Amino acid sequence: MDPGVNYPEKAAGSMNRILRLPKGGLSLHSQKDFLKGLPIRNAVLPPLAIVPLVQPDGSEVACLVDVGESVQEGALIGKGKGKHSLHIHAPIPGTVREIRKIPLPRGIEATAVCIELGGAFDRLGKKEAVYPWKGLSHRELKNLLIEKGIAEGDFTLDGPIELLIVNGMELEPYLCGEYRLLLERSDAILEGIRILQKLLDPARTLVVLEDNDLQAQNSFKSSLANEREQGKESLIGKEIDLVLVEGKYPAGDTEQLVKLFFHQKVKPGRSLGEMGVAVVNVATTLGVFEGVALRKPLMERIITVSGKAIKRPANLKVRIGTPLLDIVEECGGLVQIPMKVVCGGPFRGFGIFDLRTPVTRDMSGILFLTKDEIHPGVRTPCINCGKCIDVCPEGLHPAKLFKWIDHGYFREALEDSLLDCTECGCCAFVCPSRIPLVQGFQVGKFHALKLLNAKSGHKDQPNG
Repeated sequence: MDPGVNYPEKAAGSMNRILRLPKGGLSLHSQKDFLKGLPIRNAVLPPLAIVPLVQPDGSEVACLVDVGESVQEGALIGKGKGKHSLHIHAPIPGTVREIRKIPLPRGIEATAVCIELGGAFDRLGKKEAVYPWKGLSHRELKNLLIEKGIAEGDFTLDGPIELLIVNGMELEPYLCGEYRLLLERSDAILEGIRILQKLLDPARTLVVLEDNDLQAQNSFKSSLANEREQGKESLIGKEIDLVLVEGKYPAGDTEQLVKLFFHQKVKPGRSLGEMGVAVVNVATTLGVFEGVALRKPLMERIITVSGKAIKRPANLKVRIGTPLLDIVEECGGLVQIPMKVVCGGPFRGFGIFDLRTPVTRDMSGILFLTKDEIHPGVRTPCINCGKCIDVCPEGLHPAKLFKWIDHGYFREALEDSLLDCTECGCCAFVCPSRIPLVQGFQVGKFHALKLLNAKSGHKDQPNG
């Protein structure tokens, strides 16, 4: 047992002590009391799916289809080039009408395959076969996950590792798709964890849930109890510990969880795999189950659609590549013109300016926000109130860092631990002067890393 790991009590589901951020963070109004009660429903299939051929890290994959070609549901249309590159599949059957460049929410441009709906479905509406997986080798499991397009940026495919963290915390306002998955698919999520345990051979496995999400806790505990009753628990031979963490943003961020349980910071340029840690969210864990046990490629995404400008908020299962305009129609249209459309959460999301933008594999929500939800304001000079210092979970001095950057002193900002900033947005949220702190830090990191690269020749990337 590694003494550097903050291990909880052993009995799964019996965690009484609630872990908390050691410093900073925000207690937010979740804006999701109503949304949590809405079951996930299937969205209407898009007449045209626009599928970006891009990896989680932003790199493109090779296109395997041509304009005019017919494709089946789940057919391979893009193949990664690197060691752990993902494959991309057709979310609908039909004909490739166009292959073109499109802008994506993260500010990058990617090649996209545009598929017009048509033909028969291989999976939709049919009973899915369940394949045995316990006898599969590490290589077979790994290849399946790559072939089916199941992975995320913080996920390593190589074991053994010290710690597997299944992150069930969803602390940004509005978003609750993963909460609904825990209620509706907890048995499948548990089996996904067992597959990950076989693949990664972790010394410990933690399932991290928000302390006040009682229904999600009870749902997962029930799945654990059912597994024990059926005698399946011993098949992998590894325990699962349920850990409760105070629902204070950004406690659910990967960086915070690694610090909380591993007492180490995620340094720029260093992967979690190198640290012996894997952090996997609930949706990816479900994808692991479906990819291995059902042989189902990643074609869908669970998203929360909300905001006061949308008529009928919903938790939807949406085919990847569905244009956002189709989602608007699915939810009854707009009741007013939104002041801002956000892909993801209000803190870490990206602004959307074109409703033809497609749903991507990493999209967790679409928010149609009105003026009173955004609280816009005019930037004024810093009043040195210190609120940004109080809420920073990294213990930084955001106002001081911003002043360094604003005056072009990037080396000084670097010496003041700029790269420790995770861009959580807590400082900007509480700033009474409406200073764009996060945007400033992003600019500062870009220039600071250029200084580092010029000095050392390394290719470090900023957090966030």
